[in-house]
Amino acid sequence: MSTAFTYHTTQNNNIVATLAHAAKRLGAWLSQSSDHRERAYEEAYLAESTDRYDLEYRMRELARANPQPSWMSGLSR
Repeated sequence: MSTAFTYHTTQNNNIVATLAHAAKRLGAWLSQSSDHRERAYEEAYLAESTDRYDLEYRMRELARANPQPSWMSGLSR
């Protein structure tokens, strides 16, 4: 005699799945580095520029706010 198992979707399984998904998203958010969040902010700030001159001004402003050593001037962040 074989025993067949059937899986039923119940309200409890849905709650567990929802909590597991929420925990995964929270973990992903917490694992984002501050560098990633800072870069996203800078990209959004630059995207708000109205023309080329405004973009260049904003780029210089960010470069002045975050100075890098001279040996890193050719490297991207």
